Amino acid sequence: MSKLQGPLFSLDARGQLGKALVYAIWKGMNYARKYIIPANPKTAGQVTIRGYFTTAVTAYRAEDQATKDAWDNAIKKHGRVMTGFNYYVGLYVKYLIEHTGTPPTPPFMPPS
Repeated sequence: MSKLQGPLFSLDARGQLGKALVYAIWKGMNYARKYIIPANPKTAGQVTIRGYFTTAVTAYRAEDQATKDAWDNAIKKHGRVMTGFNYYVGLYVKYLIEHTGTPPTPPFMPPS
């Protein structure tokens, strides 16, 4: 992935250029990459993990604001460029993997 200063001689570029390049912004940084058609083999494992992500997002949306704020504050303590939502979903999916798909009892709070 390349960092861009003035993509296509402009201040900003997003989207696809034919079937050759894709320009985008990630966390405030412009980049360009080769255009590819993503593979989607739909293996049993892949379908399971996608289901875990769906479960995690649904669980996050059902949490109360105090729990969401706790996740936002927890990730700030780590100093990582990530949202509380991303942190929640990541650990929730990890929990589901470790517990064979059994979700935790709500509220799902960040580790101390």
